[in-house]
Amino acid sequence: MSGSATVKKLPIVTYTVIGLCVLVYIAETLDWRSVETALDSLLAAGGLQRVFGLLAVTLVHSRSSPMHIVFNLLAFSVLGRLIEMMYGSLRLVLLLVALAWVSSAAQLLFAGIGIGLSGVVYGIFGFMLGAAPRNPFLWWFVKKNATMLIGWAVLCVVLTEMHVMQIANAAHFGGLFYGAIIGLIYGLPRFRYAFLVLTILIPIIFLVWSWNA
Repeated sequence: MSGSATVKKLPIVTYTVIGLCVLVYIAETLDWRSVETALDSLLAAGGLQRVFGLLAVTLVHSRSSPMHIVFNLLAFSVLGRLIEMMYGSLRLVLLLVALAWVSSAAQLLFAGIGIGLSGVVYGIFGFMLGAAPRNPFLWWFVKKNATMLIGWAVLCVVLTEMHVMQIANAAHFGGLFYGAIIGLIYGLPRFRYAFLVLTILIPIIFLVWSWNA
């Protein structure tokens, strides 16, 4: 497949996730109580319902702060499209599900539940970081954007500790580190099987914990 054909391919998964976030945000605006009740019910039920709940929270954004969804979707549109065009839609779907699960579970474990797509966004950037050693374009992209993204993540911790804002920092760093582990399967192929084992083992650990919590 030529490079031009790849560029022209519609990033349907990226656009679908963006559309779902927008639809959920509209539902929140119209009836926040129903959305909140549905999420609380899923998370409180345990078992499989909690699994779905931890995936669903990544589509929910603060209705009191429109910039929350705007910034998340702007970042996701750039990172998601790049990965989808480079690695394909199916791999992006698998990556997004894994990142959504791990980042949300990490947030719930370490700091209580959080909402938003930012843990997934940082997870995609983590994937780029891990894959960069074997991909010149990703290496260029990471070098260009690392200071801004990592700096913002650190600032979010500071703002949270100062009680200026409540931010899902555990989701940010959980997604970032787990995404980097997945990326290293591509970035350091010599050790791909070790990273593959970690990629499988980490979600299982979170699954067992959340299922019984």
